Amino acid sequence: MAKSNLQTRDDIEKLVRTFYSKVQIDDLLGPFFNKMIKSDEEWEKHYQLLTAFWELNLMDKKGFDGNPARAHNKVDKSFMHSITTKHFDRWVELWTLTIDNLFEGEYADKAKLRAQNMAKGMYKKILDQRPGGFILPGNPSDIIFG
Repeated sequence: MAKSNLQTRDDIEKLVRTFYSKVQIDDLLGPFFNKMIKSDEEWEKHYQLLTAFWELNLMDKKGFDGNPARAHNKVDKSFMHSITTKHFDRWVELWTLTIDNLFEGEYADKAKLRAQNMAKGMYKKILDQRPGGFILPGNPSDIIFG
């Protein structure tokens, strides 16, 4: 299959839907997402929310209305603070593979880099919200995702 440039909202939606179809069946990530997003209607809302999120982050188009840190903290709490760097590494890996299978170009490269940076930042935010001020061994700023 020939790759096209990632350049429109429709492209982003295709990326989001393809990516989350992989996430839903992934052994590591699937249980988290499938517990939190239980119905087809909820998945549809998630697709639209994440399409708007990535459209904002890649193309500076307004329309996203959400709080990713609050959502991720809720998931971490629901799973007894068990999210680790392995989960974010897998998320970045699947995201990158999905992009590489479908798209190329400036926005595709930007989406991969942004995902790595977001994963690192989101994990730090999760750690900051854990009870007792969870402390990572070593320097948290040395964490690498992707």
